[in-house]
Amino acid sequence: MGRNQPGGSASADARQIWQSALERIAQRVSAGAYTTWFRGTAALDLAHDTLVVGVANTFACEHLSQRFLDVTRSAVSEALGRAANVSFVLRDHRAARTAASEPLPAHQEAPLSPAPAPTPRPARRTARARSAAWTSHQTAATARVRARPANGAEPTAAQAPLPLAQPEPGRALHPTPLLMPDASGVSHELNPRYVFETFVVGLTNQLAFAAARQVAATPGESYNPLLIYGGVGLGKTHLLHAIGHSARARGLSVAYVTAERFTNEIIGAIRTRTTDLFRARYRAVDMLLVDDVQFIAGKESTEEEFFHTFNALHEANKQIVLTSDCVPQAMHHLHDRLRSRFAWGLIADIQPPDYAHRLDILRAKSSALQLDIPEDALASLAALHCESIRALEGVLTRVTAYAQMLGQPIESDMVRQALAPIAGEPVTGPERPSADTVLAAVARHFALTVDDLRGKSRNHQIAWARQVAMHLLREETDASLFVIGRQLGGRDHTTIMHGCARVAKALADDEQTRQDVTDLRASLHR
Repeated sequence: MGRNQPGGSASADARQIWQSALERIAQRVSAGAYTTWFRGTAALDLAHDTLVVGVANTFACEHLSQRFLDVTRSAVSEALGRAANVSFVLRDHRAARTAASEPLPAHQEAPLSPAPAPTPRPARRTARARSAAWTSHQTAATARVRARPANGAEPTAAQAPLPLAQPEPGRALHPTPLLMPDASGVSHELNPRYVFETFVVGLTNQLAFAAARQVAATPGESYNPLLIYGGVGLGKTHLLHAIGHSARARGLSVAYVTAERFTNEIIGAIRTRTTDLFRARYRAVDMLLVDDVQFIAGKESTEEEFFHTFNALHEANKQIVLTSDCVPQAMHHLHDRLRSRFAWGLIADIQPPDYAHRLDILRAKSSALQLDIPEDALASLAALHCESIRALEGVLTRVTAYAQMLGQPIESDMVRQALAPIAGEPVTGPERPSADTVLAAVARHFALTVDDLRGKSRNHQIAWARQVAMHLLREETDASLFVIGRQLGGRDHTTIMHGCARVAKALADDEQTRQDVTDLRASLHR
């Protein structure tokens, strides 16, 4: 009948190949993903180099076909020793179809594709296994409910559809778009620009950044839940998306949703009587990311559902990350049981950026936009106090547009002119430090004395610190090359020019130099 081997040997070969493939798959996906999606599957048949794998429900069938088909096909090909395909089908549906299409001889008592031999049941299942079993049970229950007629009577044999039949290609499994996951299994897509590499770290957000990296590296183990709070436009959503990107790159199932969308979905599920599908979707993931969670406060049905979803995921050691504009104690309309759970793990804050952080953000943004903006102009921009990163980016956009429309280069004077109407008063830039202040700051930073900077020593550390001082005196004060040379022990102006050029080159090539100069600038403008 087109099988690789006749009779029951094809199924025996299929089971052996699938077992070998599972061992490979377990090494390539996370433990949570393997337990949730692959445990409980069984090989049904091997036909024309296509391994037919039976799964428990339509939700698992769809998810495996969308998320894990490539890794499964690769593992099966390696186990078989040649290129192979994989087909995920509903186990009961496949058995019924096989029995109908290939009647057995009278003397044959076993079906052509027998079910695999049962494995001994462990004494106690893990939390993840219990979660997977619960999902399968709930999905099957929902299929039975949806099969009933509108009047609530039990369906007759003619009325009842096959509850676990294979869906037609392209046909939606869920009755409402709000419950339809996309190809990645998340509620809506993560922003490709919001990754850890594009997040600018400063003193005001370093705790939240470090916690986010730790959670992304060891989900469910370090801080669970992680709650990141702060004002608008400070980078909370950026970190949330970055965690999601990192987790998905490691093969984990991630659900990202805003509190508003979560609320709309539960309302839609209640209206269409598909709450079981809603629960199965959110409780089968490895990581749940919820943005602006404070908006569920006071919504009884949403709080109730989120409470049970939180518990199910937390008990299964699955990671939960939340963002909010305030600490849990300030969510006055939130139920106490949720408030206590939000404070269960780590609460990390993000504060408005300080001067040094604003300067770093402007440097990163101008570099990403390929804008050639001098340091003194960036310093003038950073001097404008902004409560959020969005406002800071808006300032940069205004100055850039101003320069383009007037056909002028972006310089300090033009920056002050462009920002004067929105600053409420003329923008004069940061207060100019004195030469003595600059030299004292450089000496302190490099653990030297001002006399060392002004002396004749050619020691490498002292000479480099002296050149950094030349650069800062040139950039941060109004001193001429002649005056700078006199401040540094009577050196020639060509020596000052050489020192400034060396530091400028290092700023373009060396991260440590950029950090040193940034720290020094910040200390000068405190």
